[in-house]
Amino acid sequence: MKPDLVKICGITRSGDAQYCINLGANALGFIFHPASPRNLALADFKILKQEIDFQDCLQVAVAVAPEPSMVEQFLEARFDRFQFHFPADYCHQRIADWAEVVGKQNLWLAPRLNPDEEFPPELLKHAQTILIDAYSDQAFGGTGMKSDWKRFKALKKQYPDYQWYLAGGLGPENLCQAINETEPDGVDLNSGVECSPGNKDLEKINQVFSLF
Repeated sequence: MKPDLVKICGITRSGDAQYCINLGANALGFIFHPASPRNLALADFKILKQEIDFQDCLQVAVAVAPEPSMVEQFLEARFDRFQFHFPADYCHQRIADWAEVVGKQNLWLAPRLNPDEEFPPELLKHAQTILIDAYSDQAFGGTGMKSDWKRFKALKKQYPDYQWYLAGGLGPENLCQAINETEPDGVDLNSGVECSPGNKDLEKINQVFSLF
């Protein structure tokens, strides 16, 4: 039942990070987006990193349409993966540039698509992994809203040679159902395992990993 990857996103405290790693998290996400209540400065991340034993857990830089200079800073900070959110009409040349800089295998693309927009298959030229989150015209994730599981499953079936990660309002109360219905390659949990933005609820984290 456990997907290949379980990621806990929106980490802001070293204790939360270590707890997740010790329970078996495969990846931790650190958000660099000023509009997010879970935003970190890169300097703060570097301090936080010194307090965490990551073991084999992936360090994921999460950003919204980052400029090339910011992507370079993520590389210098030695992140393992790069999860970039962007609007549906975002410049595809910029996405191609991301892939060239960080490597297609390390880039996780998270397009913000409203229910009426088609998934742009040209994205698959630039990344092996696509993350589908709940749509909101106010935010790029972390809303606590459920994503479109039916659409996710259809995309995964249509493009089976790619990795599909499910996000959007996932927590201990609905994770099993989400996995059973969508069969994701990975799951991304954030607001569904928090007591407040950026502060993880350790009991909910424990409940999640007890499911596997």
